[in-house]
Amino acid sequence: MEFSGIYLAIGLFGLTLIAGIFYKVSAGSGRRVQRSPAIDLERIGAHKNGFAVKELGKAATLLQFSTEYCGQCPGVRRSLSQIEYRTGGVLHAEVDLTDRLDLAAKFKISQTPTVFILNAKGEVTFRVSGVPKAGLIQQELAKLGIK
Repeated sequence: MEFSGIYLAIGLFGLTLIAGIFYKVSAGSGRRVQRSPAIDLERIGAHKNGFAVKELGKAATLLQFSTEYCGQCPGVRRSLSQIEYRTGGVLHAEVDLTDRLDLAAKFKISQTPTVFILNAKGEVTFRVSGVPKAGLIQQELAKLGIK
């Protein structure tokens, strides 16, 4: 009887370890999105430097979903702002989900930061949950023809 408890503990530890490794490998890698309706930045309350954002970027928009208590969001904000600065036609906007659980449910956001790449029409083409891996955003922008 004592050994079954030990085996159970070892089994649970193993499952937890495998789940943790899977999460670490997949976090920040993102996925392509097919057939997305256009997002209205004004309607969802997107902002940039405290000001409401009403228009999309000419080539693409990097839409970051954050919360007040997100520890990784400021670093992602800086990275996306640098991409915006270096890349013509790209806009970086942000939405605070702290009091907007309706938006989190609508867009199926379970962690922050989450970043959507929107094309010029406002359609989501790619999404990343967690901190985007290095170079991933630039690779996806290149697929949209943006250098």
